[in-house]
Amino acid sequence: MTNDKRTEAVVRRLLRGSLSNYLGKFIALAAWFFLTPFMLQQLGATVYGLWVLASSVAAYGWLFDFGIAAALTKYIAEYRATGQADQAKILIVTGLYLYSALGLMVIALSATLAPIFPDLFSIAPDQHAMATQLVLLSGLEVGLAIPCATTQAILRGLHRFELANLLSSISTIVSVTAMAAILVLGGGVIGLMLVGIAVMLIMQVPSIWCIHRIAPELRVGWRGASWQGAQTLASFSSWLFVLRIGGYLEMKTDEIVIGAFLPIDAVARYNIARKLSTLPQMLTEQLVRVLLPLASELHAERDMARLRSLYIVSMRLTLVIILAVSCPLMLLPQAILTAWVGASYADAAHLVLILTLASLIDTSQWPAGLVLQGMAQHRVPSVLSIYTGVANIVLSIVLVHFLGLTGIALGTLIPTSIVCLGFVLPYTMRIIGISRRAVVVESFLPAVWPAIPMVLVTYMLREALEPTSLFSIVALVGLSLLVYVIGYLSMGASELERQTYRSFALSTLRSAELHLKRW
Repeated sequence: MTNDKRTEAVVRRLLRGSLSNYLGKFIALAAWFFLTPFMLQQLGATVYGLWVLASSVAAYGWLFDFGIAAALTKYIAEYRATGQADQAKILIVTGLYLYSALGLMVIALSATLAPIFPDLFSIAPDQHAMATQLVLLSGLEVGLAIPCATTQAILRGLHRFELANLLSSISTIVSVTAMAAILVLGGGVIGLMLVGIAVMLIMQVPSIWCIHRIAPELRVGWRGASWQGAQTLASFSSWLFVLRIGGYLEMKTDEIVIGAFLPIDAVARYNIARKLSTLPQMLTEQLVRVLLPLASELHAERDMARLRSLYIVSMRLTLVIILAVSCPLMLLPQAILTAWVGASYADAAHLVLILTLASLIDTSQWPAGLVLQGMAQHRVPSVLSIYTGVANIVLSIVLVHFLGLTGIALGTLIPTSIVCLGFVLPYTMRIIGISRRAVVVESFLPAVWPAIPMVLVTYMLREALEPTSLFSIVALVGLSLLVYVIGYLSMGASELERQTYRSFALSTLRSAELHLKRW
C-alpha cells in the first residue's frame, strides 16, 4: 500500500470513527439539555447547587484513575496492531486489580471527608445531613466508576467506538428515565444518586459480554496480573496523572471556590453557565476519542508522516466543530438561558461568553495532547497543565472578591489562553515536526473562513427576529450551522473528507432502508 493510500486509510478511520460517535452522543446531549431545567425546578437552586458542590469535590476522586484507562486504550491498540494479544490481556487484568484498589481508596476518603464537608462551605445547618450523604454517595459513585472504566477503555482500544457509544446511549436513556421518575415521585437528590450508581453497575454486564464476543482473547477476568504489567501502565500513566491534576485544578475548582466565598445558590448559577459553555467540548470529545488508539498504532509503526497528517486533519476538524457550535452560543447566550432554564438566569449570559471562549481555546489543543500521548511525549503538556490549574485557582480567589462570578470565569480564561496558545501549540508543532504555515493554512484557515458568513447570518437573524422561544432559537442555530457546513464543505474540506461524508451518509441510508423493509 502506498503512503498516500495508507494516509487516506488513517483519515477515513478518523472520520468514520468520529462520525459514528456522534450518533450516540446526541442522545446524551438531548437528555442533559432537558433534564437540567427539570432538576432545577424540582430541587430548587440551593439543593441543586449543593449537589453540584458535593459532586465537584468528589470528582477529585477521579484523580485516582491515574491515567490507567488511557494507558489501557493505548497499549491494547498497540499490542493488537503488533499481534501481542497475551500482553494486552495481562495489562487488562493488572489494570482491573489496580483500579479496584484505587476505587476502594476513593470510597474510604469520601467517608472520611463527608462528616467535615458541611463545615468547609457556606451550608445552612438544616442541610448538613443532606450534604454529608451527598458526599458519601458521590464518593461511592466515583469509587465504583473507576474499575468500571476498564470496559470502555478496552472497547476504545479495539476501535469499537460504535459499541461503546451504543452502551453509553442505553445507559443515558435508562438513567434519565429513572431520574425523572425519582424526582416526580419525590425521591429527591439522594434518589438521583442511588439511581446513577445502580445503572452504572448494571451496564457492566452488556459491556463485558460485548468484549467477550468481539475479542475472546481479551476476556475480562482476575487471573494473569503481573508486576511488569503494572510498571508498563505506570510508565505511560504517571505523566498523564500529572496532566489530570492540572485539568482538575483548571476545570473542577471553580464551583469549590464559589462555595467557599459566595452563597450556595451562586454555585447553581455558575454551573448552568459552565454546562452551556462546555457544549462544544462535549461534541468535540466524540472526535478526539478516536485519536489516542490511532496515534498509538502509528507511533508503534514509526510512521511520522501519517502522524502529522492525523494531527493536521484532527486539529482542523476540532476547530470546525468548536467554531460551528461556539459562535452561535456566544451570540445568543441570553436568549438560550432564558428559554432553557428561565429568565432568572439570563444575567449569567456574560459568564457563558467568557467560559465558552475559554472552552474554545482549551479544546482546540485536545488533538495535540492526544497525539502526544500516543507518542508517549506528554510530559511537558502535563507540567504546563499544573501551572494552568494553579494559576486558575489563584486568579479565581483574588478576582472573586472584586468581580464575583465574573472573576471566577476570568480566572479560567486568562491562564488557559496563555498556556494553550503560547506553549502547548508551539511545543506540539516542534515535536511532531509541523511548520507554523502548515497549521495555519491546512488547519486554521479552512475552519475559520466559513465561520465569518455564519456569524454574520446569526447576528442579522438575531437582530431581525429577536428569538425568545426554544423552537425559534433551535431554528436559528440550525440555519447558522447549515451556513457553516455549506461554507466548510465548499471552501475548507478536502476531497477525501467530502467523499467520506457522502459514503457514510449513503451507508447510513442503506442501513435505515434495510431496517424499514424488515419492519
